[in-house]
Amino acid sequence: MTRPSTETRPDTRTRPDTPATRVSGPGHVYAVDLVRVLTFASVIAVHTVATVNPPDSVPAGGATMLLHFTREAFFALTAFVLVHRYRDGLHVVPFWRRRFLLVGAPYVFWSVIYSGLALITAPPPTETLSGALAQLGRSLLTGAAWYHLYFLVVMMQFYLLFPLFRWLLRAAAGKRGRHHRLLAISAVLQVGIDAGLHFAHPSGIAAELMSHAFSFVGSYVFYLVLGGVAALHAEEVQAWVRRHPATVLVVFVLTGAAAEGWYLRSVRGGSSPAYAYDVFQPVMVPWCVAVMTALFALGVSWAARRGAGPGSRAVEISSDRSFGVFLVHPMVLWTLTLGPAAWLSTRVSALCSTVIAFAATVSVSLLVVEVLRHSPLSMVLTGKRRSPRGRAVRSRRFESSASAPPIRLGAGRT
Repeated sequence: MTRPSTETRPDTRTRPDTPATRVSGPGHVYAVDLVRVLTFASVIAVHTVATVNPPDSVPAGGATMLLHFTREAFFALTAFVLVHRYRDGLHVVPFWRRRFLLVGAPYVFWSVIYSGLALITAPPPTETLSGALAQLGRSLLTGAAWYHLYFLVVMMQFYLLFPLFRWLLRAAAGKRGRHHRLLAISAVLQVGIDAGLHFAHPSGIAAELMSHAFSFVGSYVFYLVLGGVAALHAEEVQAWVRRHPATVLVVFVLTGAAAEGWYLRSVRGGSSPAYAYDVFQPVMVPWCVAVMTALFALGVSWAARRGAGPGSRAVEISSDRSFGVFLVHPMVLWTLTLGPAAWLSTRVSALCSTVIAFAATVSVSLLVVEVLRHSPLSMVLTGKRRSPRGRAVRSRRFESSASAPPIRLGAGRT
């Protein structure tokens, strides 16, 4: 990301309430690195469970129910990063130009690649070139070229609306309590959206529109507001999760149990596992908030202990490669289904084959992304500039410290 022209450098002098700090760039939220890695790992886990296990598997559906926080966390994280990054100022046209290049170009390229893969794996009996191009056009509009690309469609919709979104958050910050009311209103709206999408059974054009609700930014309004408000109150949020780890853990366990109990109740009531673990249902709202809070608490705890060792480097490198891994991993997972996954499923338990397939998908995807990052097509295939040959990702600069500082809200990248 380009830096603002004026940077506010963090004060690293020791004070009674703020120890000397470890910094990379002003304003970097280290906790986000781990949250990003864990969220993308969970995305791969969801897809691995769905690929390796039969669709009517109740245990696999139960795992998916708990892992289905990923898209909500993904969008909340996107809002957090953007609001934090541009809280001091936003030039709309350069913002749009940069964001649509970094996400739009990979989206188009991978839509073409996955559309070609779909034609290979399940060729229509009478497909023509014009028909294939028309289908590609529809897929580009809806994110339907492959099952994960709708994420990028929603992201680009949010980029388009972000200047208005940012203005709304800043306007609401004018009076005390307005952000709380904004969160409450959007939460109620989200519960209504989820209930409507889960329980309604429309017909005709309404059914057609609802079938694309997953690729519409309005379907995730609360999570975007949650991420944006958290970014504007980042210091308070960090301080709260540090003070209340027991509360975070208890709410995480209780909401997870409630989500899993609802899933089992639905299955026993005759619903299919796929319907029972639907991400759009009201019970998912508290669970998603709880798991996102727990992930952020883990990130804050990790940031307080991070150093220059291999663990911190692994998180940093994984965070940097995460978008490319997201784009690549379905192809790797599909490749496994051509033989290795089926072979495994006949020799080990479903749990073991799922774990092995997950580990293989993550490892191979990272290797593929590493190759792509050193290729001339790095920007359009990974959303990142080409890595200089022979140079590894370097650890961020540190100042000596006994613990991580509060999040710095000066200018800088997140």
